[in-house]
Amino acid sequence: QPNYTEIKQYCNHWRNFFDVYDSWSSIKSILDWTALHQDSIVKIAGPGGWNDPDMASIFVFLSQLVIGNFGLSWDQAVTQMAMWAIMAAPLFMSNDLRHISPEAKWLLQNKEVIAINQDPLGKQGYQITKDKNFELWERPLSGQAYAVAVLNQQEIGGPRNFTFSLTFLGNGLACNPVCSVRQILPASRDWGVYSWVSSLSVEVNPTGTVLLKV
Repeated sequence: QPNYTEIKQYCNHWRNFFDVYDSWSSIKSILDWTALHQDSIVKIAGPGGWNDPDMASIFVFLSQLVIGNFGLSWDQAVTQMAMWAIMAAPLFMSNDLRHISPEAKWLLQNKEVIAINQDPLGKQGYQITKDKNFELWERPLSGQAYAVAVLNQQEIGGPRNFTFSLTFLGNGLACNPVCSVRQILPASRDWGVYSWVSSLSVEVNPTGTVLLKV
């Protein structure tokens, strides 16, 4: 069992898990491991020291974001970018910039997602509920805001809806008494203002993620 408190005295970020590969199964395994161990790793993360959910051999190359390669679908690429922002993970790219698509470039350079990832409060996000194939994650941000990710782990079929109460967020304080909701990924748009007792219904593609800022 790593002593993360001691590790943070000497390291700015540290590897938590196995090598990442250019595949959905690799990304999924990282997310599953992080959720399983969040009680021990989330509390230690913050300015000056970060959990690094994956990295190939540092002697060869840094490898975190495999967006822009060949193994992920568009929805899966959105999931990796959104969830790495939620987890406050270091953003290292591992792709061939000579051949990167405009869509992948847009995703990797998305300023709203990067702002969530590098929020000055420095708190790591965590999973707050799991309902069958849906996972709901949140990350406290500066300015009394929250980043919220709805992940659909289903790998077959079409888009599905997930509905949750805003009282789930921030221990019931994120939207008390009201809050504005903005969708960041897969496309940016404002959802409007909601009250503390409202519910949100989010449509998410298989292996995709909807990233919100509340």
